[in-house]
Amino acid sequence: MKKTISIIDMGTNSVLLLIAESQNDSWNILHRDAKTSSLGKGMKNGLLAEEEIKKTKKILTGYINISKKYNCNKIIITGTSASREAKNITKISDWLKINYGLHFYILSENDELKYIYSANIKEFPEFYNMLIFDIGGGSTEFILIKNKEITMQKSLKIGVRRLNNLFKDNKDKIDYIKKTLKQSKLIEKTICGFESIGVGGTVTNLVAVKKKMHKYIPEKVHKQILYKSDVEYFKKLWFTLSNAEAKKLIPFDPLRADVLLSGSLILLEIFNYFSIEKIYVSDCGIQFGTLYNM
Repeated sequence: MKKTISIIDMGTNSVLLLIAESQNDSWNILHRDAKTSSLGKGMKNGLLAEEEIKKTKKILTGYINISKKYNCNKIIITGTSASREAKNITKISDWLKINYGLHFYILSENDELKYIYSANIKEFPEFYNMLIFDIGGGSTEFILIKNKEITMQKSLKIGVRRLNNLFKDNKDKIDYIKKTLKQSKLIEKTICGFESIGVGGTVTNLVAVKKKMHKYIPEKVHKQILYKSDVEYFKKLWFTLSNAEAKKLIPFDPLRADVLLSGSLILLEIFNYFSIEKIYVSDCGIQFGTLYNM
């Protein structure tokens, strides 16, 4: 019997929608969407800003209505870094329960790592040794894989929204990224001959900008290659552009403009830290891992 599932991933910076229908032993993707919520923007003392909560609720309402149009058997809503840290996250979780009868699942760091791994080990079956990292709004997850087995996994508090909240000066952002990476000691567990897979809005958006897309098309982004030279170019570009000018380069998601530089800074420091020259870009994140683990 076929069943249709809706998975809504409410991250620190974006809300993602994935609707899929079971088909034999696989899933047929029916609908996808992504909107910038900026949920973690201006988060202070562990409290989400009211304006960002309101914006996120509006996106969630739209996605729940779309899910109902597809007659989904189940709607799963998950939260990550900002949801784990926010003292007032009940303003969203209670609202979902009261208005829609939906449970809000706050993923632990281990859950998040598990789902990122599940999604991408399936997407890149040809690779046996991999570094997978997912740059998010509040954190970045790292998974090291040797012979298709996890040798280390770690979540670091490096995220595009977190950086924007903590620092105004870009040098301070870079120092923070470098320090956090160094303290993680991830490099002690790296292996020779591994392939690097980048996940998340930063890497997918850079590919879309590189390809001069006016509309984001997942199939044209997934498994594309980003080189270190690309990231260095974008880092310099975002330094020179105003927010309004940056928005014109991402017509598919203009609200992301204010985090493009922070994302590029994180990505470039990951390249430097692991001494890598290229990454494969994955458009399959937590939602796909959630789906595959059902």
